[in-house]
Amino acid sequence: MGVYIVMGMLKFAADLAISKLVAPGQTTYVVLAPVVFLTTSAIGGCVASRIRRGATIFLAFIVMITVAVLIHIRVCTIPVPWWYQFGFLTLGPLTVLIAPAIAGVLVPGDAQPAR
Repeated sequence: MGVYIVMGMLKFAADLAISKLVAPGQTTYVVLAPVVFLTTSAIGGCVASRIRRGATIFLAFIVMITVAVLIHIRVCTIPVPWWYQFGFLTLGPLTVLIAPAIAGVLVPGDAQPAR
């Protein structure tokens, strides 16, 4: 749960920095939002996998529920196509699960000794 909270704070800080540096309009925000979201999801997945193996699955589930709720209550007022929101719903949890495998992050003690 702590990793999820830190992910939220990291996303907020990135959005704040982007708004100060770039002053994005609607189109820029639509392009940068997935990049920031997937980056924070990947970082969160790597951190969670270092803590515990089951933590990545739990984090992916929380990310999926959060995205589904945000889509349902229509937080984004910018009109976007259906596949844009579907991308967040599918790629967010997948990034949490796949990023640690790609980065090669293992829980201490998971590595098998060579024989």
